[in-house]
Amino acid sequence: MSMIEPMQIKLIHCLKSALGLSDPTYREMLTGRYGKDSSKKLTYSEASDLIRQMENYAVSMGVWRRKEKRYDRYGHRPGFASPKQLRMIEGMWKDVSRAQTEEDRKMALRHFLMRIVGIEDLRFIEPEHVRKVVYALKTMKAAKAA
Repeated sequence: MSMIEPMQIKLIHCLKSALGLSDPTYREMLTGRYGKDSSKKLTYSEASDLIRQMENYAVSMGVWRRKEKRYDRYGHRPGFASPKQLRMIEGMWKDVSRAQTEEDRKMALRHFLMRIVGIEDLRFIEPEHVRKVVYALKTMKAAKAA
């Protein structure tokens, strides 16, 4: 079982604040549902469940809006780059790409990834490939600036 991630803890506490939950109410919720007295003791899946429930309630109360960032739908998949890393690579690519249209830029990125790490699409990048891709993009940006 994987343990809760720091980002999940932050999100739980943001939702707690948005919902206006008192500390005793919040602790009672954790104890009653998960048998834990602190969010830090939750597993990753328990935290995901709690976040989903709190978020649904907060949205229905009108105190929270779901904001999905690009690539968040893939989540944190074991063995693959995080959504944040994917957004970073895509942003760096926009800085160095000479393509004029969004479609051309996507196609050029696919070719670049295939050449650098042998991956056809950004969403299939593994954590060990991120460093290679970022290094290549930084090199390209430095060459473009010179």
